[in-house]
Amino acid sequence: MAAFAGAYVLTGCGKSSETGDKEAKQSPSASPGTDAARLREIPPAADAASAKSTRQAWRYSHLAAQDSTSYQALAVASRDDVWLLGTRTQSLTPFLERWDGKRWSEPALPGDLMAGGRRSSWALATGGQARLWLAQRTVDAEQLAVFHRQDGSWQRLPDPPAFNDDHRSAGETKGAWLVASGEDLWVIAQGKVVHWDGQRWDAPALPFPAAALAAAPAGSDSPRAWVAGSVDSACGQEECYPQPATARWEDGAWQQLKTPSYRFPDPVPPEASATLDTIVHDPASDRLWALGRHDFNHGEVEKEPDTESILLTGDGTAWRKVSAPETGRAFMTSTTVADGAGGLLVDSRTHRTRHGKTHKLADPDRLPEPSEVPKAKRKYDFKQPFEIAATRLIPGTRTVLAVGTVTFNNSSDTGDPPQRAALARYDAV
Repeated sequence: MAAFAGAYVLTGCGKSSETGDKEAKQSPSASPGTDAARLREIPPAADAASAKSTRQAWRYSHLAAQDSTSYQALAVASRDDVWLLGTRTQSLTPFLERWDGKRWSEPALPGDLMAGGRRSSWALATGGQARLWLAQRTVDAEQLAVFHRQDGSWQRLPDPPAFNDDHRSAGETKGAWLVASGEDLWVIAQGKVVHWDGQRWDAPALPFPAAALAAAPAGSDSPRAWVAGSVDSACGQEECYPQPATARWEDGAWQQLKTPSYRFPDPVPPEASATLDTIVHDPASDRLWALGRHDFNHGEVEKEPDTESILLTGDGTAWRKVSAPETGRAFMTSTTVADGAGGLLVDSRTHRTRHGKTHKLADPDRLPEPSEVPKAKRKYDFKQPFEIAATRLIPGTRTVLAVGTVTFNNSSDTGDPPQRAALARYDAV
């Protein structure tokens, strides 16, 4: 695999870009910046003002060592304890990177991960006190393996209990499916939530399929966690109309919370549903956010009502509706995260401030192309999208980190451009 040569940008931010956009009005260029070697070595979130992002855009702060890679997950305990998990594009082999406050390294992964070449979902979580959790869930059979790392050693946990299919989740999980608080760990498995208490697994009853999890940092009190999803309602002679559902962890069991409901005006369109896709905890305010969609099966009736995004906030015991930003598209709820300043990144492209104002977040400035095709041959100046897979707030700060993949479209005329795993930061004000 070829390594990139040339300089990589760290300064400023560029115009917003979307995957698939082909033509720019002006020829794009990379700003003078730090070379690839330095971008591999600098801290992911230095506190200096010169290292921070601009107000409405991401800024690159780290690149993987090789191309044909993508970051899939990250865990952040502090500015000086950042973990990234990536995969190699062709082999699907995972790799791990860590910033320990002084340097980047590539710690070994557990030896008994399920073999490379299997399509998997990956998740990382920190539990404090040098604890790291890693989970691998295969896409085909939903096989699940969970690992715990402490003091530099990995331990594979016993396999979680298996379930019948009565509450099996349909489709991929769009929010966090692995969260931790101290020694306690919660994992979504086949629509259920399993809990590790430091010694053993249990699976307390949950009256609805789980879509996403959130947990508060470990404290002196009992561990706190929440789960979101949807529950069927109005079933019977009428078509079922799923509604938002949430629950909180209380005394080792799930306690369902009263959650706002949604309904289209009569006549209700076919296959209407109001579901939650993600839930996040804001450690700065100790509040929760939940995000989802009120929608239906389009194209079956002549007069269709407007669909809407669902945005809820609460103190962990009760919820209220909040007006969701209007963007004309569905939100990427796998990237929803608190901004540390009382606001919310509704997704990696949309920031809702603590005052309720909304602005769009742009891609980072362009990086120099690794092997740029002459413009006369490629005909167009293609954009350089940064596809974000996951986000995390650095505790005690207003800095959000994001991992994903940058695509160098101007470096290919065959439709197979080089890609590289990248880390970026956004600093809320």
